[in-house]
Amino acid sequence: MAVLSVFSASFKAVRFAKLKMSAVSLANERVEIIHNMPYDSLATEHGTIYPPGDILDSEVVELNEQKLSIETSIKYVDDDYDGNALGTIVGKPVDIYPYDYKQASVKIYKYGTSTLLANLSTDIAAKASETPGNSGIIYLCVIDSANQPVPQAQVIISNSTLSPVLSINTTTDDSGCIMVPALPPDEHNNYHIEVTKDGYSTDMTYPRTPQNPNEIQPNINVIAQQVSRVTLSIDKKSTFKLKAQDLNGLPVPNLSLRIHGAKEIYFNPSTYKYDQNVNCDANGETILLDMEWDNYTISVLTPGFYVSSTTPTIPLYLAPDSILEGIIYITNSASAPQITSITPLKAVVGDLTSISVSGANFDNTATIQIINSTTGTIINGVDVTVSAHKTITADFQLPVDSVGLWNIKVINVNAEYAEQKNGIEIVSGS
Repeated sequence: MAVLSVFSASFKAVRFAKLKMSAVSLANERVEIIHNMPYDSLATEHGTIYPPGDILDSEVVELNEQKLSIETSIKYVDDDYDGNALGTIVGKPVDIYPYDYKQASVKIYKYGTSTLLANLSTDIAAKASETPGNSGIIYLCVIDSANQPVPQAQVIISNSTLSPVLSINTTTDDSGCIMVPALPPDEHNNYHIEVTKDGYSTDMTYPRTPQNPNEIQPNINVIAQQVSRVTLSIDKKSTFKLKAQDLNGLPVPNLSLRIHGAKEIYFNPSTYKYDQNVNCDANGETILLDMEWDNYTISVLTPGFYVSSTTPTIPLYLAPDSILEGIIYITNSASAPQITSITPLKAVVGDLTSISVSGANFDNTATIQIINSTTGTIINGVDVTVSAHKTITADFQLPVDSVGLWNIKVINVNAEYAEQKNGIEIVSGS
């Protein structure tokens, strides 16, 4: 068995080596074909060069009874020797014609896998030097929520008003950026850009329409001999788990909720990037997958039900690449207090601390107290003031044994109340 195992492994190694040799030979053949083509024809069907060419971006071939995937890319190179399009090379001018030469790359993979068998690239220069033209440049950078570059993000640049129609599919480089030169001028915001990545959110530019004339990130103008700079943001998707409960902690089934983020794509009137109606199940729960990082606001659509408070407080911040479990506390009274935010979120034992709660429906004679979430100890606020029924403020003397999480409860004169679970943390001053 040992001998057979060694023989089998050796056979597979020899077979793989032969496959790599065949792939390298095929890659060399494709590179030679590219070298022999006219310079102006060196463009793939969906690459970063416009107008597009006839070279396939990807194809599958069969070689020696093995299927291989061929990926071909051709792009302009902005060489530093004469400056660059952004003018960031010290001592060099802005290069207003940054398409110095073309770089062709041929990669061959074993079909259906990420096993790279061959990777060849070559630089190809035109017979004449770069020549001024009536064209412009899009320089796109993709960043994440921490303003860090996102390399290998998928980029689609399109313009349906051009002939031929422009459709470029490409990826950002290791710096999270991509430069697309030699584009036809268009000063009517017709260049549309969309970016994403596997497991990431999507960001894009938006058209101006009669119904929505005030876009936040408008489609792009391209002006002759100028660089149009664009920055878009994506990050890893997250999961939102929500539970609807009454003030006693019991599930509220089959509620209809409206959930919208803070990110807008149009303003005046506001059009939110995420704005959906969702339904809770019989256990008062709903799970939202593939959500973008954002601050989310929740309201109840089912008649006769209202949001009393949420944990965490509204807006609920959903971080990238995370799972947020939120609780929505529901009341049946339209006049009951509602809590939306608390200041501060942390206090020190022994201090006289002023706590301010924002929301709605606070009586002028409302009271406020904090309740230890573990022991149930209650501390009543003093010097209570209510402003416009939307803000209630009171002072609390925090004893030395009050370290921990405390709920905050606002009570109207008719005994209706709202309670923010774990609304404030009291910490030691040491």
